[in-house]
Amino acid sequence: MAERVLYGPAVRTDHRFTGTTYGHHGTEAVQGSMPLLRDVIPKHRPTPWKADMASSPLNILLPTPVQRGGTGLPSGRTLMIHPPYVHDNYLARDIPFAPDRLPFLPVAPLYAAELMERHGIAEPSLFDCQLHDLREAPDLEGYDSYGIAVMGAQNIAPAADVHRYLTVDRAVPAERLHIGGQGIEKLSREEFGRIFPGSQKTDRQALSGLPGAMDIDLRRQLDRIPEADLRVYLTHEMTLPFSQGCMFGCSFCGAQTRKRETFFNVRAHLDTACQLAERFGLSSLNLYCSSLDFFQQALPGGDLELLTGQLESIIELKERHPGLHIDLHALTRADSYNAAMSSDHVRDLVLNAGFNRFGFGADGAASVEVLRAMRKHADTLRSDLVTAFQHMEENGLTPEILYVFGIPEETPETLAETRALCGLLLETFPSSEYRGFPAKNEIPGNANWNRTGWKGSAAHQRLLDEPDQFLNLGFETLANEISHEDPEMRLLVNHYAVDMSRHAHDLGRVRSYLTVPVSSPGAPVMDERTLDGFREIAANYAPELTADLTTENLSERRAALNSAIPKDY
Repeated sequence: MAERVLYGPAVRTDHRFTGTTYGHHGTEAVQGSMPLLRDVIPKHRPTPWKADMASSPLNILLPTPVQRGGTGLPSGRTLMIHPPYVHDNYLARDIPFAPDRLPFLPVAPLYAAELMERHGIAEPSLFDCQLHDLREAPDLEGYDSYGIAVMGAQNIAPAADVHRYLTVDRAVPAERLHIGGQGIEKLSREEFGRIFPGSQKTDRQALSGLPGAMDIDLRRQLDRIPEADLRVYLTHEMTLPFSQGCMFGCSFCGAQTRKRETFFNVRAHLDTACQLAERFGLSSLNLYCSSLDFFQQALPGGDLELLTGQLESIIELKERHPGLHIDLHALTRADSYNAAMSSDHVRDLVLNAGFNRFGFGADGAASVEVLRAMRKHADTLRSDLVTAFQHMEENGLTPEILYVFGIPEETPETLAETRALCGLLLETFPSSEYRGFPAKNEIPGNANWNRTGWKGSAAHQRLLDEPDQFLNLGFETLANEISHEDPEMRLLVNHYAVDMSRHAHDLGRVRSYLTVPVSSPGAPVMDERTLDGFREIAANYAPELTADLTTENLSERRAALNSAIPKDY
């Protein structure tokens, strides 16, 4: 996803929509084989369940810039660079610069900057390639160090272009560049060196190990941002740093899994955002709470008071800013949501805090076998989702269906069942919204990246030799030759991805937008039937590119189409 990725709201506040009637391309027959969800909706209040998983990790990660001198971090005058959005990457295509239409505040490099400045390590400043052209940056060669933030696997592509531009076009010594963040953290030394030759990589521990790493606020860094830029950030979705860590270990997830949740200084971050919004005369804020599973403290072994304390702080701050309307949303597992909402007190705190939506990791709910292959520990996920969705609708909340599908263990039957289940959820719960993503089974940092059979494969080597191919690992990108080597499965996954997206578009309830991958001749991503559906979807955003779109010219129009397609948000 957009991966707001890193932190963010997939904040890439990224992607778009379109649709078709349910049953298109024969899926109606599948629906007939399944009971209607309303027939299995429990009539009792939610109770604690077992486990599902918040799918797309949109968590806040510290993009740890790296080694300089003996500190392991940049030093001296340091330029913290947030690369351009992967589908608006002007450095890759040498095109005229245009500001990102859906920019987000790059919290990760700002957080790293504040920690380094607070500890006297560096004198940082931010350059955001979403809003400004790096090619026009003054005194670009004059910094002692450069930090490049890489939020997720897909963002390796634009980060590599920033690296190339600095080291090749501007002749900045590669050893001054420090690359950090979730996207590159688990790359081996050899992998990193092939993508970012001559530069330095550091684990997040270089920053997270500093005293007070979770307790800072960003006011000092934000006060240095030009007012015009700050206003842009405030009028788009913002990230509220909330927590890091998740006890589960879903195989597709590249975030901080199998770790106890720890909390940021939520109160300070929210207070700063509110004060800035009021300074600019804004009447509302839209905030994504960075958490892999917002209600995980309600599960066995957790401490629910840690969560309720945070919610009470948010409510108190809202009362101090009565002229400001605050909307909040987050990701959660269905079982943890149900466990937390068994308490009316928790429900009331959530509503009073201003939460209006939660995204549920529904991945694998149509098949217990697929759930187990994903290591989600959630055999009751399907019924848990129904319970959670019913509770949300009864309380005026919007449930989002986050669904990653197309892992190697999938079959034509499980994909058809997935399509039917997602359609039924949308039709049974009229406020629900769809965010579906073709699986990327191997991404740096997840459990599959180092598996035998992937390491050293042709696809793995191609990523290292051609970093632009990391674009193909974005969750919103259609299945491709990197993610799905088998052509038959690739086409089938994309058929269901497009068909479900068309259905959600028709209903006007879609929050994920499919993009076109980089592809080689002879490695098709869509057949003619699927292209018909994709053409309908893309016509909402780029009608001039889709009227005569064919499987033959799809590749050459890829960049223009992807730039026009919205980001996930």
